[in-house]
Amino acid sequence: MNILLSNDDGYSADGIRILEEVLSSSGHCIYVCAPDRQQSGKSHSMTISGHVHVTEYGPRHYHLSGTPADCIVYSHRCSLFPVPFDAVISGINHGYNLSSDIIYSGTCAAARQASSYGMKAIAISAEDGGDEGLFRKAASFLSGNLETFLASIPADAFMNINVPSAYSGEWEKGGIGNIVYNDSVAVRARSGASMTLEIEAADLEYRPSMSLYRADHEICRSGKASVTIVDSLPVISSAMERL
Repeated sequence: MNILLSNDDGYSADGIRILEEVLSSSGHCIYVCAPDRQQSGKSHSMTISGHVHVTEYGPRHYHLSGTPADCIVYSHRCSLFPVPFDAVISGINHGYNLSSDIIYSGTCAAARQASSYGMKAIAISAEDGGDEGLFRKAASFLSGNLETFLASIPADAFMNINVPSAYSGEWEKGGIGNIVYNDSVAVRARSGASMTLEIEAADLEYRPSMSLYRADHEICRSGKASVTIVDSLPVISSAMERL
C-alpha cells in the first residue's frame, strides 16, 4: 500500500519513525509529511493566512511549518507526492488520545482531515511514558491488523487507536468516554494591567461512555488496546427535538 504518515509530535519523533520502520518492513511504501516541531494540542487548527514553509528532508519525506491538519491539506492538494494514498496514518503519538481528548488532539485532526477528503485514516497513540518497545508493539499491532481495520472504516469517519504501557496483546472495540479536567489557574506574575497565567496540574475525572461499548479509557486501564471508529463530523444533538 501507499501510506501517508503524519503526526503532531514533529517529524523527528520516535513514534512516527518506528511506525515507518515497521510498516516499511511489511512491504508498504511510506510517505511522510509531518510538522517541523511539536504541535500537540493544536486540534484541527489550520493555517488560513500567510505562508507554510515545506522542506524535503529525504526521498518521499517532507516537514512543514504548519499544523497536523495542514500536513494533510498540502499533501493532498498540491504535488508533494505523485501517488494517491491507500491510507493515512497519524502517529504514533507520544501519549494517549482517549475519550474527549480527541477534541484537542492534533493527531486525531490529521486523521479527520484525511477522512474529509475521502481517504481511509487512522490515528494511533501510546500511553505516556512508553518507550521504544511500546511503540514497536503498537506499530506491529496496527500493521498486523491494517487491512481489517481499513476495511471497517466507513466514509466520513476515522479510526482512533490507543495502546497502554501494560499492553496485553489484546484489543477491544471502545466507546468514547469523557475526561473532565478540574483545572486550576495560577497567576504567575502581574505588571500593571497585565497578568501571566498558567494552568496547574488538574485532577482528572474519568466518566464512562454513553455508547454500547466500554469507554476507551477503561479498556486501556485493563491492559488492552482500544479501537474506536469516530464520525468525522459532530453528531446533531437529540435536543434539536426540543426546538
